[in-house]
Amino acid sequence: MAAPAGVASEHTFFVHLPLVTRGIQPEFRALWVTRFDWTRTDGVPAQPSALVAIAEQAAAANFNVLLFQVRGVGDAFYTPGYEPWSPRLTGTVTRTLGMSPGFDPLAVLIEAAHARGLQVHAYLNVYPTWLCKVGAPPDNTDPLHPFWVFSRTNGRGWSAWRVYDPGGNPMNLVTCSSYLWATPAWEGVRSHFLNVVTDLVTRYDLDGIHLDLVRYPGRDYSYDPFTPQFSDPGARAEWQREQVNLLVRETYQAVKARRPELWVTAAVWGVYQNQWGWPSFSQGYSDYYQDSKRWLREGWVDAVMPMIYPAAPSPDCPDSTVWTPERFRTLVADLLADAGAQYVFPGIHGGYACFDDVISRIEASRESGARGQALFSYGPVNSRGYWDELALQAYPSPAPLPPLP
Repeated sequence: MAAPAGVASEHTFFVHLPLVTRGIQPEFRALWVTRFDWTRTDGVPAQPSALVAIAEQAAAANFNVLLFQVRGVGDAFYTPGYEPWSPRLTGTVTRTLGMSPGFDPLAVLIEAAHARGLQVHAYLNVYPTWLCKVGAPPDNTDPLHPFWVFSRTNGRGWSAWRVYDPGGNPMNLVTCSSYLWATPAWEGVRSHFLNVVTDLVTRYDLDGIHLDLVRYPGRDYSYDPFTPQFSDPGARAEWQREQVNLLVRETYQAVKARRPELWVTAAVWGVYQNQWGWPSFSQGYSDYYQDSKRWLREGWVDAVMPMIYPAAPSPDCPDSTVWTPERFRTLVADLLADAGAQYVFPGIHGGYACFDDVISRIEASRESGARGQALFSYGPVNSRGYWDELALQAYPSPAPLPPLP
C-alpha cells in the first residue's frame, strides 16, 4: 500500500527521470557526413565498420542528427533504387559504377545511429549529375545512370538537358570545373529526383531528407532549350528561381504525403543577399537563383542550414578568412528575421585550426535564438580530433530535438 501523499515509506518508489532533462533545451545538433569522409578512390573499398565508428563518435559527442550523403552525382550510397551504386564504395572514381560493395551503407548507418539515439537524414546533391574531366559514365549499369537516362529521354539530343552559358554552349565534361549540372528548367530532372526521394522514404527508416546544391551553378546559366528567351534579365532570374522553388516545394509535398513525421531541410548559400556591401561575397538569391527565405516563408522546408563558413578554413588561429564571427552573427540574424515558424540551423565548419572558432560560433548561434546548428563535417572534425572538446564544451549533455514546425 502506498504511503500518504508527501510521506515516504520503505515501500515508496520515486521516479526522478524528469530531473534528468530539466533545464536542457531542445537543440538540433547535426553533423554532415559526406561521401568523401569515409570512402576512397585509390582502390580501397569502403567498410561498414567505418559507419559504425561514425555513429559511435557522434553519439559520444552528443550530436543527435547525422546528415548522411546518399547521392553525390546521380549515384547511390544505398541499395538501388533509381540510380546505380556509387563507384566510390568500391574504391574508384568511375570504373566500378553500378558494382555492389557487398553491404548497404545507408542501412548500416541507420541501424548503428538509431541504436545510439541519433537520427539519420538522407543528404542528397540535387542538380550535380556527373563529374567533370573524367569522361562519360558507363552506359550499361542497372539501373542506368541519370546522365544516360536524361540523354535518351529528353527528346532533344543528349546535351540538351545540361545547363548552357550565354553563348549557347553547353556545360560539358571538359570545360566544367567540378560537377556537370542538370538544368532545373527541364521537368524530367525534377521528376527523376522526386522518384529518388520517394523511393528513399518508402524503403528506409529515415528521419529526414536533406537537400544540398539545390540551385543553379552560377549567374551565367542556363540558356538551354528548356529556358524561355527573356529580354529582361530580372524576369529571367525570377523564372529560374521559380524552377528551383518548384523542386523544393514538390519534394516537401512528396515527403510529407508519405512520412509527415520526417524533417525536410536544405543546405543553403550563407549570404542570401549582400545588403551590407561586403566585398567579394556572392549571393544565393541573385547569383545562384536560390530563394531560401521564400522556402522558409512558404513552409516548403522545415529548416535551412546556411553554410556560413569558408570552403577551406585558414591555418591561422583564430581563422583569418572573411567569414568573421561578426559576419556570422549578422547572417544568422538576417535569416532568422524571415524564418517565421521554421528553423534556421547555422552551418559551422568543423575544421578550424583552433576549437575556439567552432565553439564561439555555436555559442553565437544560441545567443541569436537559433534552435540548433550543423557542423561540416565528420572528416574535418575527425582530422582535428575535436570529439572531446565537443563533448565537454559544446554539448556536455544530450539534448532532444526541437519539435517539427
